[in-house]
Amino acid sequence: MTDVTQGRIPHAVYIDPGLPEYRDNPLIASLPPIYDTKQVITKLRLKPLYDSAERNLDGRLRVHAIARLLNRFFQPLSHHLELEQKISLILRQGYLGRNPDQGSYHLHLQNGFKRIQEEDLDAFVFDQARSSANSLSLFGCSGCGKSVTINRIFSVYEQAIFHPEHNITQLTYLKIECPVDGDLDELCLSFFNEVDRVLHTQYSTSHGRKKLGTKRLMASMCQIANLHALGVLIIDEVQNLNEAKSGGAEKMHNFFVSLVNTIGVPVIQVGTHRARKFFQRTFRAARRITGFGSLLWDRLPNDHQWRQLLKLLWQYQWLRSAEPINDELVGTMYDLTQGVMDIVVKLYVLAQVRAIVTGMERITSELLKQVYHDEFKPVHPMLAALRSNNPGLLEQYDDLLMPEIEARMLSMVSSLEQADTYVDRPEISTDKSKKLLALLSQMDIPEDIAIPLVDRVISRHPELSVAALMHKVTEYTADVTAEPPKINRIKRTQWLELPTNDLRYLYASSDKNNVYQLFKKQGLIYDLKSVSNRMG
Repeated sequence: MTDVTQGRIPHAVYIDPGLPEYRDNPLIASLPPIYDTKQVITKLRLKPLYDSAERNLDGRLRVHAIARLLNRFFQPLSHHLELEQKISLILRQGYLGRNPDQGSYHLHLQNGFKRIQEEDLDAFVFDQARSSANSLSLFGCSGCGKSVTINRIFSVYEQAIFHPEHNITQLTYLKIECPVDGDLDELCLSFFNEVDRVLHTQYSTSHGRKKLGTKRLMASMCQIANLHALGVLIIDEVQNLNEAKSGGAEKMHNFFVSLVNTIGVPVIQVGTHRARKFFQRTFRAARRITGFGSLLWDRLPNDHQWRQLLKLLWQYQWLRSAEPINDELVGTMYDLTQGVMDIVVKLYVLAQVRAIVTGMERITSELLKQVYHDEFKPVHPMLAALRSNNPGLLEQYDDLLMPEIEARMLSMVSSLEQADTYVDRPEISTDKSKKLLALLSQMDIPEDIAIPLVDRVISRHPELSVAALMHKVTEYTADVTAEPPKINRIKRTQWLELPTNDLRYLYASSDKNNVYQLFKKQGLIYDLKSVSNRMG
């Protein structure tokens, strides 16, 4: 029995879906309305908590705030809306052939009992029990947001709904992972465990015993799916079928077909591009399993949507010198990430953390490149293949080995000092800086040379110990003392990395035709005319 007595599962509330065939089916009428595009965007969008005043917090606290982006940022794009529309249709169409008010639901149950008795998915009592289910395949590289988007879409639906009048506890969706070896027993056991988790049942004990045999487990799984009016079964990581041995992949495929064609439960297969080859080979003869076709998700193109997405993402900055995104940053982000959304967010997060740790307090193209080089080495080969657009190279890489973002954040944060670390001159306020300056003073290095030298070394190697930093300093010392002016000479290409009140930064970041007006606005040009007027 499902535990509905303690209020864990909401009772059905019926609305008018707008179509007569939907209106007469309680399993459909209990679902949310069919939203228009604007409503879908509003429902799916996720915005992290943000307050610009948090930019003034201690560095450690700001790192925690930045972490909100990892799980609380989602901006629906056109391909997300297409998937939502297909899922909305698949879910409702699948219920047309299982209507409790018209008896078709009970026909499927009677057939299910027969299949359990005979341990045969093709057995039936009533051959007029038709299936209105279809299936959908979603393929794309790891990190392009397949699972995240599916989770966002189904978050709009109550996963379990109790219908007192029919004594049915409806499951609108269920998501399980495809076993690595294509083992049908493992698939069934995962199904029972997930149903138990959602409905607080005990099917894994009563039906999920391996000794019952594969055929009995499959028949029981199908029956429970019908008993609870399962709307959609989502099977993630279906590329695992490529690793299945001894015909396991074919058996799993046949089971998916039976779920859709015979049992009447829609199925969504989700996997990487490696899975597509298998499904294209085996599903040609399965009309219903490809009823809604395949959606192929690749990296985001470098277009207007990409620029708008980055513009929205860039609003969430916890840096004290935060600046709006520009064309250079847009181009750098795309070159580094190739539009793979998971990498986009992670690079943006780690860049902010690095900017805090180094005291730079803003994101530049050079900073993004350095963070990418240091923190994303596992995905360099895959992204290089994407940049090349070489099909031969791309075939070698099916998956992205994502960096452990939380571990990298912790590693960076470990170099943050106490709350007084971040003042106007971070390069001379940290304990490391003070110790290094003291050592250089003992070496009779002038302060005007020592301060920029320490600033340079710590900004480049913030994670090193004082001893290691001193070793780096001594590498520069001979040249610095022999030719002091070299310390202050900065290449024009680096002017954008200078403080925002530096004349060189103002010049590099301005419209070259209006430099005079910019300097005048900043109060950097003395108003001789006003002086002459006073003297006159």
